[in-house]
Amino acid sequence: MSMDLDELNKNQKEAVLWSEGPLLVLAGPGSGKTKVLTFRVARLVMENEDASVLALTFTNKAAVEMRDRVERLLGKRADRAHLSTFHSFAADILRQHGAHVGVRADFALLTEDSDRLAVLEPSATALRDEGYALPLDNRNLLSYLDQLFGDAYDGRSAVPGVGHAPEWVPRLFAEYCGELVRRNKMDWGAMLHFCRRLLQEQSEVGQAVRDSWTYVCIDEFQDTNKAQYDLLVLFVAKVAPNLFVVADEDQIVYQWNGASPERFQRLIEDYDMKLLQLPENYRCPPEIIAAANQLIQRNIRRSKNKAPLTTSRVSSGNKDLIRYRVLESPEKEVEFVAGEIVDRQMQPRDVVLLARTTKLVGQVVTGLKARGVDAYMAVRKNEFEAPPVRMVVNALRFAVARHDLEVLRRACVAWKDLTGRVLEVRDVEAAAGLQGGDFLRAWVEAASSTPGPAEANGLLERIRTLLVDRIEFQELVDWFLTEGHGEWARKEEKELADEIATWKELHDDIFRGKLSGRMTLSAYLQQMDLASKTPAPGPLAIRCLTIHGAKGLEFKHVYLAGMSQEVFPSFKALQKGPHSAELEEERRSCFVAITRVQETLTLTRARQYFGWAKGPSQFLGEMGIREP
Repeated sequence: MSMDLDELNKNQKEAVLWSEGPLLVLAGPGSGKTKVLTFRVARLVMENEDASVLALTFTNKAAVEMRDRVERLLGKRADRAHLSTFHSFAADILRQHGAHVGVRADFALLTEDSDRLAVLEPSATALRDEGYALPLDNRNLLSYLDQLFGDAYDGRSAVPGVGHAPEWVPRLFAEYCGELVRRNKMDWGAMLHFCRRLLQEQSEVGQAVRDSWTYVCIDEFQDTNKAQYDLLVLFVAKVAPNLFVVADEDQIVYQWNGASPERFQRLIEDYDMKLLQLPENYRCPPEIIAAANQLIQRNIRRSKNKAPLTTSRVSSGNKDLIRYRVLESPEKEVEFVAGEIVDRQMQPRDVVLLARTTKLVGQVVTGLKARGVDAYMAVRKNEFEAPPVRMVVNALRFAVARHDLEVLRRACVAWKDLTGRVLEVRDVEAAAGLQGGDFLRAWVEAASSTPGPAEANGLLERIRTLLVDRIEFQELVDWFLTEGHGEWARKEEKELADEIATWKELHDDIFRGKLSGRMTLSAYLQQMDLASKTPAPGPLAIRCLTIHGAKGLEFKHVYLAGMSQEVFPSFKALQKGPHSAELEEERRSCFVAITRVQETLTLTRARQYFGWAKGPSQFLGEMGIREP
């Protein structure tokens, strides 16, 4: 793949050729921002043999896509460009330097709320016993801790956005963080918290991290919360920073997770950012561009100097390019969409059904399947579920946490699900006391004494050979992914095949990075835990996504369902007032949805949802679409 700058427009080329100093690129949807970012990374490495480039984004999928493009451009020189997510970057720093704040390099990442609740429960119970009025549901406390982490809370009595907090808040926060360290665990928020603490408290480490990168690039900056921004400030010096930021304030749709339009202004002030805009859209027809501009200009908090979207495409004259249908009920709405997809004979990969909420998307999926249309709804999976896969992953965890009672419990459950044989946790724990407390060795001995099917016994022997006395985890994983799952594959349903395919893809992505060749098992597991285990859609499945899930994607044909007032925008947003931040975020979500379109947009709504009559969404009128 060659890097031909002549295929870029004037502003794109200026961004790619930008070298020294801070630059904020305001890139509208479909403006070629990924090409600009990857071209710039490749150019910096090509032209300066001493340059090192750090590029951060917010999803593993985006990071992998950028890495693929950069590798095609640079070949072996791509090792001087590190492309990852914020959380992967924080994990890298904690592996190298986390001991300064008590975090061991082989920490495990907690991806399930049940595991985090187990860490939280002792502290919450103790505080209640002391008479503090904590919320009774620990899940609410967990959500509150997530908010504190996202707001870069430092453990003091003052809480961001609230002021003086109840007396128990600093103690609960400190004890939860302390318990994570004691158990050698991290969760998503804690990784950023401890990484930030590390760079703040250890000036030498902070300087070493800043010196590691000649250039820093941030993609999708509009998605940053305060914790991520405060971390950015710590690894990018404010004096002569080579900071290149790509963002679009019109696509801020994560305010509930701490993203904020005000963060743009702080970035500009903190780093004296120069501005460059990429308004030209190469994705959407002119009719979609016109509707999107009409819609988003209603946001009064939007920057006054933000350029409207433009396009060089010529209208096709297709009168049905934007269509709007009103149905009597949600069932009729689903029936209409399903019939349309069948009648128009569209390829599944070319079409998407979008809706504002997971609940509405789920109803559409159920309706489509009932009508014989294969539908796919992406739901994040943090853990594998097929018994053979779960058994191997738990064995890997066991190899780096041989004294962890929770890992022992999970291994016993996985073995029972795989073989039907019961191993009592207490019995294995007692046996381990006679073997130096090594739960893994004791578990293998116990499992061997109650043999299961031949394929399970073969797996058990591999675990004994490759994980108990030595750690040759790559050999175990390679064997399982290529041939070791074969016996189960002939018996199991589609879930196993999907999870094997997902693991293979993750495995390849992990070993393509800088850690390949010197990858430790703990680092491998951390990278696995950072990634979603959601399988890819089947070749004949219609993708049904929330608008948030569609960010960064594009489709020839987009169906946007639920275009009724109090559904989209939501009743809650409307209650906040006609110019509220919540309503503006809903409008940005609509803007994101319609700018996924390459060819046609079909908007639908029902006259009632969930038993309540609903009128047309105000966004329809704002786009210039009239009620039939």
